[in-house]
Amino acid sequence: MIQNVLTFAAQKTSEGKKTALIIITETSGSSPASPGQMMAVAADGSTAGTVGGGASEYRVVKLALEAIEKGDSIFSFSIDHSEEGMTCGGSMAGFGNVLGSQANLCIFGGGHIAQSLSRIAALTGFSVTVVEDRPEFASHFEHSRYVVCKPEEYKTLDPSSVSDYVVICTRGHQTDGEALRYCLTKKPEYLGMIGSEKKVSALLDNLRAEGAAQTELDRVYAPIGLDIADALPAEIAVAIMAEILLVKNKGKLRHMKGVRN
Repeated sequence: MIQNVLTFAAQKTSEGKKTALIIITETSGSSPASPGQMMAVAADGSTAGTVGGGASEYRVVKLALEAIEKGDSIFSFSIDHSEEGMTCGGSMAGFGNVLGSQANLCIFGGGHIAQSLSRIAALTGFSVTVVEDRPEFASHFEHSRYVVCKPEEYKTLDPSSVSDYVVICTRGHQTDGEALRYCLTKKPEYLGMIGSEKKVSALLDNLRAEGAAQTELDRVYAPIGLDIADALPAEIAVAIMAEILLVKNKGKLRHMKGVRN
């Protein structure tokens, strides 16, 4: 049973879904649970294992999904079964660890900039998903989740993949536009798109004409990245990652030289 729970959790996190791994640490009375019992709850609501069943288990699942939604990495619980309407009496306590709780970065495109960015992002603790319609590029993303998906299939993507930070750097203006149209409906914490000022302005004008709200377009970081890079893909990737970290950590654009405590 425990092996099944662990396998389920590993599979779900490999698919980019955050998953709460729950263990019972203490019980009293005639609790249907026992210390050491484990359960896994994925962000999509699927589960493996059990912590006793009934209303108390339902509450644990709800707590796990709330923790995943809030971005918590750990949560604890203590449940009196009688308060959940269970006649068995007793109580149980335990905790859950949310696996894959690091920030998610979704990169649309698999070119040179995406290849450098995925490696840098992984080093800084991000869980990286790459969306690209060319399967032959997968070998460049050994440490990322690689999803082969055409623009017309974006609606089939797991919504959790585009929930945090998103970078659009596909192979062309048209595919960039399709990715941006899709991502505007998901409202990630950060949404950036590569391109010259002329290209970006034209694309945003088109989206505005299609009915996109100006408040939504104002959220797009485009042209993308801090103004620190040359034309090298690796430098552009560093500039993009710096901007993402600025947003993520609520940082300030300043030199630390001369700053004293």
